[in-house]
Amino acid sequence: MRNRFSEELALVLKRKDGYSQSEVAKKTFYSESTISRIVTGLKKADPQTRWTLANVINDLRLSYTAASESYGTISFQRDRKRKDDVFSALVKQRTEQGEREKLEPEFETAITTEPRFRTPEQNQVIERYPREYIEEISAEITALIEQAEYAGIPMNHLQQVIDEVNDSTGG
Repeated sequence: MRNRFSEELALVLKRKDGYSQSEVAKKTFYSESTISRIVTGLKKADPQTRWTLANVINDLRLSYTAASESYGTISFQRDRKRKDDVFSALVKQRTEQGEREKLEPEFETAITTEPRFRTPEQNQVIERYPREYIEEISAEITALIEQAEYAGIPMNHLQQVIDEVNDSTGG
């Protein structure tokens, strides 16, 4: 059974020079068989293992996928139904933004209604809106990664920018 992290790890190992399963095993001190089982989806990587692999391999997509699984956010990085390119990432991001924006007035009305007077529909909107928002953020991150790759911006530079923003905002 495959999962997002194992799929992304397999893609990274194909994409990056010098990162065979044996090299990753040496750098992480996991056995080659453990790495192989994670790549094939036979072993689900725990959060610490995902973090270790992402840091050693130093790949932004892998780090994002590891974080998505660790924190329960949604990732659109490898949607099998869509082309894997900048345009499809932008379309997905705009779709998610549109869905959230359509829901926003209902959400604002619902949250400003006294809880005891809320309708069941308003309660559903209150539950649904955060998910729509997180899906939009995830789609935006994916679009940013695709655009950076398309523009030739090295992923380590993009990661440096993200780290600087996180440091300046306390993230």
